[in-house]
Amino acid sequence: MRLFLIPLLYVINMFAIVDISSIDFGEKEPGFSGSAHGSFQKKRGNTDKDEAEYGGRIQYDTNNTVTWIQGSIERDEVSGYTTDDNSFLHLRHIHQVFNPNWAMEFYFQLKQDKFQNLSKRTLLGMGPRYKVLDSIQYGKLFLGISLMDEEVKYNEIDPDEHNYRMSSYFSYKMVINKTFELSYLGYYQPEIDNGSDYRVSSLAEMTIHLTKVFDLSYLVEFDYDSAPPQSVSTTDTRQRLSFIYRFGQDDPLSAYAQNMLNSSQSLDDVNASSIVAVELESKAEEVDKPSDTLAGEWNGENEHFSIALDGKGTHTYKDGLYNEKVIWKVVSTETSEGMQGAKDQHTKLVIIRFIDEEGRSGRIENYLWSENTLVGLSGSSVKMFTR
Repeated sequence: MRLFLIPLLYVINMFAIVDISSIDFGEKEPGFSGSAHGSFQKKRGNTDKDEAEYGGRIQYDTNNTVTWIQGSIERDEVSGYTTDDNSFLHLRHIHQVFNPNWAMEFYFQLKQDKFQNLSKRTLLGMGPRYKVLDSIQYGKLFLGISLMDEEVKYNEIDPDEHNYRMSSYFSYKMVINKTFELSYLGYYQPEIDNGSDYRVSSLAEMTIHLTKVFDLSYLVEFDYDSAPPQSVSTTDTRQRLSFIYRFGQDDPLSAYAQNMLNSSQSLDDVNASSIVAVELESKAEEVDKPSDTLAGEWNGENEHFSIALDGKGTHTYKDGLYNEKVIWKVVSTETSEGMQGAKDQHTKLVIIRFIDEEGRSGRIENYLWSENTLVGLSGSSVKMFTR
């Protein structure tokens, strides 16, 4: 099947699409990830045709925030006549509040489309988002609402606009299996002081994960504008088939860069061959002093761990935003010095999995534990905890 699909890369245009899948906290490891796609075509002879379309997305995740920017540009020309001329840029930041189900969203969007008579449409908005459903069997469903400032400049005789709109949406994603998933995103954006002026957008996407880094996407989009510019239709529909390259922790380029980064750090004191995962049988453990066990109270700058001997515990933020359950296990990491002095206290790698209120396992974080110090290694920042 893959041998058949690979040649299609040279036949089917890779359309620059908007990633419509629901974005949730903890779905990706902390750090950068993203995707890139594009297509270029030039014909001469019986047909004079130039086509160029490219785009991409960069995303940054932490434990309670997701930030991404994505964009696309399309330029098509046939026999000297422009047939497509549009560009799109979207920036969004989602920040968790209260608990993992609630979040605030902040976004900025810029769009230009010659054939929709749009010289420039600028959006700026903010509002809450709520996770209604989170089920392995039934998928994830999000509802969002925001106040949006809209500025529109037209190419021709239509007067420029400055509107305030209410933007509401629902976003749904169903993961059928490791290879196949479905997504839907629907928007309704009425003008606040004129309900007869509204926009409706509906996008449905089918994604097939061909490999860890290559996806095949089929997107169907419907847009409706109740008050479009002169000579512009109220309705736009489109279908797009795309191949997408996703970069992050799994793709070869990022893995190579990460290996280069690691090789430049001072890691000579760690013997990787001695890392052995073991479930801690702590109930049978005899503790001579607190530093001999991970159990106890650990305090960081804004976070607190309460860890029990049975491999369980809780994680809270000091400002009281939310409380999480955790399960943990210990991995031994013998240092070179420890190999020479076998009876020394060795640093251990602590693997912590966070659990939501309904008992579903979520993100995983790594910590180094040595006596009375617990150091968080996940993400771009280092978190320090002491007893």
